[in-house]
Amino acid sequence: MCGICGIHDPKGNIDEGLIKKMSEAMVHRGPDDEGYYFSDKLGFGFKRLSIIDLETGNQPIPNEDETIWIVHNGEVYNFSILRKELEEKGHRFNTKSDTEVLVHGYEEWGEDIVHKLNGMYAFVIWDSRSEKLFMVRDRLGIKPLYYRLDGDRLVFASEIKALVVDSSYEKEVDLRALVDYLTFQNVFGTKTFFKGIRKLLPGHYAIMDSNGFRVKEYWDLEFDKAQQKEEDYYIEKYRGMLKESVAMELICDVPLGFQLSGGMDSSSVAVSAKGLVDKFVTFSGSFPIEGFDETPFAHQVAKSLNAEEHRISLQPEQVKGMLAKMVYHLDEPRVGPGSIPQYYVAKLASQHVKVVLTGHGGDELFAGYPAYLYAHLKETTRSKWGGSGREMLQVLKDLKSRTASEGWRRTIGLPLYTVFTPDLSRYAREAVFDSDEQKTLLSPNVRKDVKGYSTREILDSYREKKKDLTSLERLQYIDIKTYLPSLLDNEDRLCMAFSLESRVPILDHNIAEFSATIPSLLKVKGMTLKNIPRKAVKGLVPDEVIEHKKMGFPVPLAEWLRNGLGDYARDILLSPSAQKRGFFDIEYVKRLLDEHRGGSADHSEKIWCLLNFELWNTIFFDGDINAVHE
Repeated sequence: MCGICGIHDPKGNIDEGLIKKMSEAMVHRGPDDEGYYFSDKLGFGFKRLSIIDLETGNQPIPNEDETIWIVHNGEVYNFSILRKELEEKGHRFNTKSDTEVLVHGYEEWGEDIVHKLNGMYAFVIWDSRSEKLFMVRDRLGIKPLYYRLDGDRLVFASEIKALVVDSSYEKEVDLRALVDYLTFQNVFGTKTFFKGIRKLLPGHYAIMDSNGFRVKEYWDLEFDKAQQKEEDYYIEKYRGMLKESVAMELICDVPLGFQLSGGMDSSSVAVSAKGLVDKFVTFSGSFPIEGFDETPFAHQVAKSLNAEEHRISLQPEQVKGMLAKMVYHLDEPRVGPGSIPQYYVAKLASQHVKVVLTGHGGDELFAGYPAYLYAHLKETTRSKWGGSGREMLQVLKDLKSRTASEGWRRTIGLPLYTVFTPDLSRYAREAVFDSDEQKTLLSPNVRKDVKGYSTREILDSYREKKKDLTSLERLQYIDIKTYLPSLLDNEDRLCMAFSLESRVPILDHNIAEFSATIPSLLKVKGMTLKNIPRKAVKGLVPDEVIEHKKMGFPVPLAEWLRNGLGDYARDILLSPSAQKRGFFDIEYVKRLLDEHRGGSADHSEKIWCLLNFELWNTIFFDGDINAVHE
């Protein structure tokens, strides 16, 4: 894991000082080493976090005659296999790193190299022979890559903060991103909160050459069930694939550990490493409030592995001192308050290891969210065994109880919209701020600027693209394309804030493709979510961990915003600078704060949304960098 950046300018205006400044903005991504490459039309910058080939793996790295150069962030797990194949074809290597395999692989296979890679990566190759820049992001979006086009000039980096140090860029809020965020606490498509700065989407690559700039999708998840198998086949297959993926991702030359959330997925990853590591080291976090602590489940798994355990318990006083710093590292206002424990667990882990394995991806690939019960309900009513009224009532009862912890937006609104008809896109409880609330919240000028924009355009495009899938598959696909990349962005930034590499074995693209072959009625069976992984780890993971109700990094945000964080949020949201920005109706914001504090309503999700946006403005537009220091 590293930080990469660069500038391509056919006019030859390569500012070496700017590229070094961009690199320095990402020093947390790579404190171990740095490197640069400059030519008349291109400049590369690199900050290194040394994980593999500690002695000779620094970048940028060229081919034999130095006509091709690369900067690379991430890991290519099958690099040793590819290296052997390339050596047999006559390629000569000067390092032991996976990055050099990409250079020679590009020489040998050109753009088709993307189909040979297994890993998490974002890399940029400069081919001086054809004056072509080749930018690639991994299939599922585990590693980030951002860019800005300024005429023929292309600027790119692993993080947005490295792009905004360019004085030629005039910072401006993309108000369409704000509308996305207020609705779903997420930003869809290629846009970011910074107008003109875009992200390369997962499974895409971009080319910049004499024909201009163009982007191509090279991978998509295809739901292929042409040869359906019995349930036992999928159970055994998943167990073996996870073990193989974990084994592959254990390869590194530095200390390694496991994040344990107390849930089934992170536990599955850890137990799959049994017999493959000499010593287990685990990390978990919690809040000392009943209903918000999964560490007893994490402890059971750690104990079964005879692991060295590290745990942290969080208080609102701690959080107040780190929110601005967290927003700084995230680059943008981002998905929910689950970021808080992620941040602290990453900080804890970084004090002991340089690499952690996590359980991200299991819910999206194998149908683990309560929202998927709606889709399951629709499928069961169409299946040959049908769905009884009693089963339907059980689904609704279960959803009601889950809504208390998951929230209406994720549990009710978006699934209804996705599973049933587009007409339900106006469903009132779908949004953090629904369309009527946004009319009250947003100032007249903002409403005028975003008039005619629908935050559901991207959702509709994905929905239409997979209209022939089952309801469950379609909902999974939309989550994999929109929700999952945001979670992975969070994981990347919060770990890299502490120079910690995070690996996600469940998101091996082979496992993703396998998950898409499983029939919907085996993914959710009866009232059992994530049926296949659950049965695959039976006997390996303690039963209590498998069976307990999913919590997913719960945060006592409503209580905190009435007590320890209440005054802090009020001071930030009602400050003179916040009022001067002119995005929101301040009286409406004040009413949200008052009603929440008084207990007449739970506006915690709304307040969290607005708080993150204001802190982001303070840091990136007011230039209050001191706000990020704890």
